[in-house]
Amino acid sequence: MNKALKVAGLSIALMAAGMGSALADTKIAVVDMGEIFQKLPQREAVSQKLKGEFEPRMRELQKLEADGQKLVEKFKKDEAFMSAQQKKQNQEKLAKLQMEFNQKRQAFEQDNGRRQAEERNKILTKVKAAIDSIAKSNGYDLVLERNAAPYAASKLDISGQVISQVSKSN
Repeated sequence: MNKALKVAGLSIALMAAGMGSALADTKIAVVDMGEIFQKLPQREAVSQKLKGEFEPRMRELQKLEADGQKLVEKFKKDEAFMSAQQKKQNQEKLAKLQMEFNQKRQAFEQDNGRRQAEERNKILTKVKAAIDSIAKSNGYDLVLERNAAPYAASKLDISGQVISQVSKSN
């Protein structure tokens, strides 16, 4: 029994040594995706593009909101002098304006979120291609997200190279 344990222990030690050798040959890099997205010049261009695309709708929402505020203020100011019919009409008008605002705001948020995701995915595709290219050209076997590793030496971080490569591919 004791001899069997020694043989099993020796086998495990030899396997671990073989795995250690394989791991020693593995070349690893890390990337900080948050840093990459923050420092890419395309981010500002996309932001300006989306702002231009959605600004008219944003102004429309702001106008509807201001109109609603004015209507509420006028209603509060003139309420004492209004007939029941006028109060009812103003409340209906306000409810209609509120519903219109809510529908337009919801559509705006959905469209804006969808477009932001589309643009983010375009940039992510470029970032992924840059990571693949850098990994292949430098012989990396594994590239991890920096946050996935409890610790990674700064010499393993290729985020700067990725930013540089993606910035050139405008």
